[in-house]
Amino acid sequence: MLLPHFELYPQNYFPFLIPPLKQCLTPHPLCDNGLEPANATAYWMEITDYFSFLALPVILSFAFVTEVISIIVLSKQIRMSLDTYLLGLSMATILLILCTVILGLQHYTGYQEFLVYIQGYVISCRDWFWYTTIWLMVMMSFERALTVSSSRQNTLCSSGQAGVVVVMVFCVGLVSALPRFWEYTATEVRNLATNETVLLAIKTHSTTTPEYNTMYFWYVKTITLFLPYLMMLGISITLSCKTRRSTMTRQYMAVKHSSGLTLNRKIKEEIALSKLLILLIIVYVLFTTPFCLLDLLSYVLPHWISSDTRIFASLHNLFSVFFFLHNAFHLILYFCYNKQFRLTLLSLCCCCC
Repeated sequence: MLLPHFELYPQNYFPFLIPPLKQCLTPHPLCDNGLEPANATAYWMEITDYFSFLALPVILSFAFVTEVISIIVLSKQIRMSLDTYLLGLSMATILLILCTVILGLQHYTGYQEFLVYIQGYVISCRDWFWYTTIWLMVMMSFERALTVSSSRQNTLCSSGQAGVVVVMVFCVGLVSALPRFWEYTATEVRNLATNETVLLAIKTHSTTTPEYNTMYFWYVKTITLFLPYLMMLGISITLSCKTRRSTMTRQYMAVKHSSGLTLNRKIKEEIALSKLLILLIIVYVLFTTPFCLLDLLSYVLPHWISSDTRIFASLHNLFSVFFFLHNAFHLILYFCYNKQFRLTLLSLCCCCC
């Protein structure tokens, strides 16, 4: 008995829902990137691809809606630097989601020539906003760690100063992604099977050299995996140690003179905000590490898992879904561990009702 065969558009010749940084980006049979033939695909890979095909738009839609809600709420309650950082994080996340939607849209709508012209720029913007989300998370956690480590327990950065930092992080992310803007170009390719000319987003000759690819690959891995993960680990340990109730109580009693009720409320709020940042880091690491490691292993150990195999394609799709799933948890974490966010959201809901 033949097993059912699930196919993504177009006919599984390009099985990547979100194209990786290979020779060609356009979902088209001519852009198969040297992949194994579709008839070599195992049944579990077909199920994985089909699940990813259905789950990705649902997760992206949910994440987009929750981030829009977060922006509305945060824009109403900016009173400290953390609110500004979270607002910048939500904006960068929405832009990242929009770029991802454009990259994967042809799988759901079919081949669209006008999308080919912008695919190279969109994938550059995707990397730009991805770098921005990572380093905004690092910067606001680092600022929080410095604040709780200070003996005076004073906020080191105002909301206005945090806004400047957010703009600077966006600019640094843009500079880091600039080489991508010249990496792909829309090129006409003749389809020998139909004798027609097809427009595809293909790498330029200047970016196909091994030296360029090796150098930029390790640079990207440094700013997206090695350095931020190391900093996140150190920051998480610092926040965990410095925001224990006993430690916070000793520090506040040494520098502040207030009633026990006010002191207890302030300590609870500080601990909750630190927990928020720790959980943001944990959720990010849990859901994005498989995606980052897959790309790293396919480059360092291609004899283990090559980027030209169908196994890599199926895992890439599944881990891409996980990658964006962590964005759907942002609103939940904000609501549970940010009292002012919770009150503002509830007040907006009451006004709407």
